[in-house]
Amino acid sequence: MQSAALRCRVSAPRRTALFSALVLLAASTSTAGVHTWDVREVFSNHDGTIQYVELFDAGAGGTETGVGNGTLTSSLNTFNWANGPVTPPTNGKSYLIATAAFAALPGAPTPDVIIPATDVPFFDPAGDTISFGAIDSLVFGAVPINGTDSFDEISGVGPNSPKNYAGVQGSVSAGGPPAVPTASFWMTALLASALVGLGALALRRLRVDTQA
Repeated sequence: MQSAALRCRVSAPRRTALFSALVLLAASTSTAGVHTWDVREVFSNHDGTIQYVELFDAGAGGTETGVGNGTLTSSLNTFNWANGPVTPPTNGKSYLIATAAFAALPGAPTPDVIIPATDVPFFDPAGDTISFGAIDSLVFGAVPINGTDSFDEISGVGPNSPKNYAGVQGSVSAGGPPAVPTASFWMTALLASALVGLGALALRRLRVDTQA
C-alpha cells in the first residue's frame, strides 16, 4: 500500500511537468516555420493605392515554410492569407504582399499575396508600423511617394526592388504625386486672364465705334 501511495505521489508532479511541456510545445508549434521572417521593405505611391510589403527570411535553417499562411497588420488594416506552406529552402528568400494596382504595373513581379481591395491603402505612407503576426514588426516614418523609391529596413531609402518567393525581382514606376502649382503658374494664369479681359474690352469698343 505504501509503494502504491508513493507511486501516486510521484505521478502527480510528472503529470504537471508533462502538461507544461505540452503547453510549451503548442506555443512553439503555433509559430513554427515563420519565426525568422522579417518585414524588410515597404513601398507606396502618393495615395496608397499602389503598395507592397516584402518579407525576408533572415534565418539560416531554410525550413520556415509557414509564411504561406500568415497575418499582416498595420495601423489601418489587418488581413490573413492561407496559401499553404511554401517549398523549402526558405533562407534568403522573399515573400511579396502587394495591392492589385501594383501587380498591374509593368516590371512588377507577381505578388505571392494580393492585398484585398477593402484593405487598400494597407498602410499609412506618412508613417506606420507593419507587423507579421507576432514574429516581427517594422516601424517607419514617412516613406517616399515619388513612385520610384521604397524604404528598406537595411539600406534605407532607395530604388524599389520588389522580389517574390520564386526569386523574380523587378522595379516599377508608379508616378509621383500631383504637381503643386508654382508662383510662375499663377503668374501665367493671371497674365492670360488679363489678356482675355483686354481682348474682350477692345472688342466691345470696336462694336461701339462701328455702331456709331
